Amino acid sequence: MARPIGTATRPLRVAIIGAGPSGFYAAQALLSQKDYDVRIDLFDHLPTPFGLVRYGVAPDHQKIKSVTKLYERIAADERLRFFGNVTFGKDITHDELKSFYDQIVYAVGAQSDRRLNIPGEDLKGSFPATQFVAWYNGHPDYRDLEFDLDVESAAVIGVGNVAMDVARILALSPDELARTDIADYALEALRKSRIKDIYVIARRGPAQVKFTNPELRELAELEVTDVIIDPKELELDPLSAAAIADNREAQTNLEIMRHYAGIGDTGRPKRIHFLFLRSPVEIYGDDEGRVVRVRLERNELRATETGYLASHGIGEYEYLDVGMVARSIGYRGEPLPGVPFHERWGIISNIDGRVSVYETNEIVPGEYVVGWAKRGPTGVIGTNKPDAVATVRLMLEDVPSLEPVPDERAEPGAIEAFLNERGVRYVTWEEWQLIDAAEVEAGKRVGRPRVKITSVPEMLAAIDEARRAMTQDLLIVGGGPAGLYAAFYAGLRGLKARVLEALPEVGGQLSTLYPEMDIYDMPGFSRINARELVRGLRRQAIRFKPNVDVRTGCRVVAVEREEDVFVVEDSQGNKHRTRRLIIATGLGAILPRKLSNPEVERFEGRGVYYYAHDRSEFLGKRVLVVGGGDSAVLWALSLHHYADEVTLIHRSDRFRATEAHMAELRSSGIPVYEFHEVKRLEGAQMVERAVITDNRTGEEKVLDVDAVLFCLGFSVDQSLLEGLGLELDNGGVRVDGYMQTSVEGVYAIGDVARPAGSVNLRLIATGMAQAAIAVNHACHDLYPEKNLMPPRSSNLRL
Repeated sequence: MARPIGTATRPLRVAIIGAGPSGFYAAQALLSQKDYDVRIDLFDHLPTPFGLVRYGVAPDHQKIKSVTKLYERIAADERLRFFGNVTFGKDITHDELKSFYDQIVYAVGAQSDRRLNIPGEDLKGSFPATQFVAWYNGHPDYRDLEFDLDVESAAVIGVGNVAMDVARILALSPDELARTDIADYALEALRKSRIKDIYVIARRGPAQVKFTNPELRELAELEVTDVIIDPKELELDPLSAAAIADNREAQTNLEIMRHYAGIGDTGRPKRIHFLFLRSPVEIYGDDEGRVVRVRLERNELRATETGYLASHGIGEYEYLDVGMVARSIGYRGEPLPGVPFHERWGIISNIDGRVSVYETNEIVPGEYVVGWAKRGPTGVIGTNKPDAVATVRLMLEDVPSLEPVPDERAEPGAIEAFLNERGVRYVTWEEWQLIDAAEVEAGKRVGRPRVKITSVPEMLAAIDEARRAMTQDLLIVGGGPAGLYAAFYAGLRGLKARVLEALPEVGGQLSTLYPEMDIYDMPGFSRINARELVRGLRRQAIRFKPNVDVRTGCRVVAVEREEDVFVVEDSQGNKHRTRRLIIATGLGAILPRKLSNPEVERFEGRGVYYYAHDRSEFLGKRVLVVGGGDSAVLWALSLHHYADEVTLIHRSDRFRATEAHMAELRSSGIPVYEFHEVKRLEGAQMVERAVITDNRTGEEKVLDVDAVLFCLGFSVDQSLLEGLGLELDNGGVRVDGYMQTSVEGVYAIGDVARPAGSVNLRLIATGMAQAAIAVNHACHDLYPEKNLMPPRSSNLRL
């Protein structure tokens, strides 16, 4: 019997095809709902997400592009994965995709243009505005197009925002363009442009333009371009005047255009001309097939039965000498293999977002559409959000009646295995972030928002280069004395190394259990405080920054191997790449044991401590110490005469602390309550009182306290050792004389190491010796030109 879908054990599996705005809004709506547990895979033809925002929005409109910050937050949800560089219909077919997902959402936009259908439309120099926009925005599929800018005039057919973008890009000076993220090759081509006059041609009047007030208003900011409008062009016929009487945006457009008309030609080197009520009827070319002229027919507006003001030619013609014609009169989608398509409307056939067969109105189960592919090219970026929400609402309604895919096909790894077997080099979200970082960093060097990478091979190369730069020579798991000394020695040998420590502070047992104890068996020191030793080891290691860094609060949760590189994931979700791995975890990852009591848990971070690395946190406070081991007793003794008051309680009369420490405790005068436990803590915001109870009689006492330090011991997590498949020996890892484990590239040092034919004394001194052996062997292994025997440090003049 199939499991119900949309649960934690069998989530609803959704594929979204297209990582543009509508795709992200669909993902957001799915992730925000509470009815079903959902997992989403977001596919895109390109390695880069954001679709229209990256490749359609003009490069000088960085504010509009900032919407990608929202999409990045959506992508950060662990329930969503990105599969870039995957082409639907080629890398994976419609039927193959359906076999992996319960529902599919098509968010593919409207990729092609509508044609003028006039003679000469296919001459050299006549092209869709969509191609020009994609070209200057660095779209990999259009980067190799060539546009002849060695002409003096150009015509832009259409008065939507895209038409305005094209006109404005042609009108910007090289200096203005150089402040944007326009593709480098486009920037160089536009630097050499000879275009001086740009004609924006509209088949209807100024009252019917589709561009917005901001698009029109920003033309006033052009540094080298005048806006030329004949005042007669702005005279409205009665029907148009009546149509926009209550339309504030249209009225504002007219006001702005009248303002431009009043300014006229000021002598700037470039000009944008607006021509209304004209339609191109023929484009003429020279002997080489290049555009040289366009014939325009004048129009008048007539109302249809629905009240729409349609343009009609009146048989009057004029000619415009231009060397370029960019048409921007609307867009239409392209059919997807295996997906019903409405050819006349240029959209995926659908009923309110459910994919349907147009001829029969039959709903295709489990398939949906959003955005321009659903409704046609209308609205702005934000319009896609309510559109996506409406489709997702239908998706959720349909879940109970879905025929789910088999559980084994719904496993997250199934689609990855399929793509890998087919040889598809898909790009993950983390890899896209590497591309993004490379572009932004390149932009910083030249004072631009970013320098776009414009070919897929270059994008993949950027990922590989970033990975190489991010890959450590050594990753040291464990920040105790042996791990810190290994980091120091790695820096000494010129290696790139990183330490990952699970706890908030390095030092291992010295910091967690005995921070105030003195150590007597360190070479060169008759006595050294544990905390001071840890501080010294850390300083010694990080002197080699940036090649050596130490990160705390990073417990290792997974290790994978990619060829000759280990990929280590930590508890914060970060992934660290390294060529060699040193395990220096002591007895294992040390995690403090916590009291399972809601009346205590709510004060964590507000006076409750399970781990403390510095007694200065307790200066002048009333402290209750809970526990009966050396750690509890030593903390109580350390805080005596330092904190305002110290009290110790233990659940029995048998203490695990050494007799010497107990003798010192008994003679200290510190109040000790045996057979007592914490029942609850009280306080408004911070801890103010501790209610303790005698576990023999049930009698309660109330202590006024400011801090409670629970020293209940530490649990040891050895899952890392088990997960790596290392050969274990009596709770540790078997190593050879070079501290190598049974897994190639992995070393173990310190308390965790079990040297073959020898004994591990578990001393700080022996751990440091093992660290030096492991690092020097790894150094020689990675770089054979470097000797196994290290140079004398006195010769290095550090």
